[in-house]
Amino acid sequence: MNEKNYNVMSITRISGAFMAYLIGSGFATGQEGLQFFVSFGFNGLLGCLISLTILIYACNTLLNVGYKHNIRKNEDVFVYFCGKYIGKFLTWYTMTFIVAVYAIMLSGTGATLQQYYGVPGYVGAILMAVLSGGTLLLGLRKIVNIIAMIGPVIVLFTVVISILTIVENPTAIVNGAEKSVELDMLKASPNWVLSALLYAGLMIPGLASFLPAIGANSKRSKDIKYSSLFGPILFIGSLFLLALALMTQIELVNGTQIPVMALANSVLPIYASIFAIIIFFGIFTTATPLLWTVCSRFAEDKTPKYNALVVGLVLLGLLGGTLLPFAQLVNWIYPSVGYAGLLFLVCAIFKDIRVYKANK
Repeated sequence: MNEKNYNVMSITRISGAFMAYLIGSGFATGQEGLQFFVSFGFNGLLGCLISLTILIYACNTLLNVGYKHNIRKNEDVFVYFCGKYIGKFLTWYTMTFIVAVYAIMLSGTGATLQQYYGVPGYVGAILMAVLSGGTLLLGLRKIVNIIAMIGPVIVLFTVVISILTIVENPTAIVNGAEKSVELDMLKASPNWVLSALLYAGLMIPGLASFLPAIGANSKRSKDIKYSSLFGPILFIGSLFLLALALMTQIELVNGTQIPVMALANSVLPIYASIFAIIIFFGIFTTATPLLWTVCSRFAEDKTPKYNALVVGLVLLGLLGGTLLPFAQLVNWIYPSVGYAGLLFLVCAIFKDIRVYKANK
């Protein structure tokens, strides 16, 4: 097919998979928005632009490395951009923390269902472990198809609850932004610029393990180009609206495990029961491909070794996900992953510059 053409369905699928992959427990519950952005007031909103710029670049670069070089495995991606030693270090570091982040996903599921339905936290964690583990056993293609359908729906629900909250009391944004700086809140870092950088960095190691495989299966460069814009814009745009909504109800959401649930209960209690299920699937769309990136590093899809890894890592994540409170897990683990992502980002920029100069 002519290279000038593009496929809307392909762009929608890639963008949907991108959004779904990033949503996870931190976004869907509101903890990421609260700790990385809202806690810094209006400066945090500016931080969204920094994160957006980085994610557009990262998405384009990672999809293209798969499309142009057929690089699929996370170790090959890290070595390509960072060299043998840093690349291998980042590979093992990322895999270790992906398992830790998976545990956070399970913890977030338990906290969500416990906050709204009153069931013990371990029940929600087990449900997510069974669902994500079962999907992993189906392989990458099934994973992408499933999460690409769920991702946009979750973003839509998040946007709706955010808009309802803002419309109810739009003038509260200014007051909420000022109070956010004054309140004793969990923060991802000491200042808003670093926090925005860390947020984008947090996403990159996982994306580096997931997007190249999608790029390798793409047939058109323009599909990648447009997906690299639409996916990050829609994701960060939704995060921006959510941050505004959280600011309008800052005293209500501060200190809660699931801030978005508090918003939903405030503006539309009936809607909250539906939104609890939406959050559940939002976590599913990130937890599943995250763990796939680790399993695929050691074995091909659907092989006995791959299946054994899936079962073992799901059980390990389930154990970790029931030990600590969800909000505290986010505050401890996510920023540290962000630093590794920023290291990879620097390496990727230098690699792209070298390639550009060589081609020129």
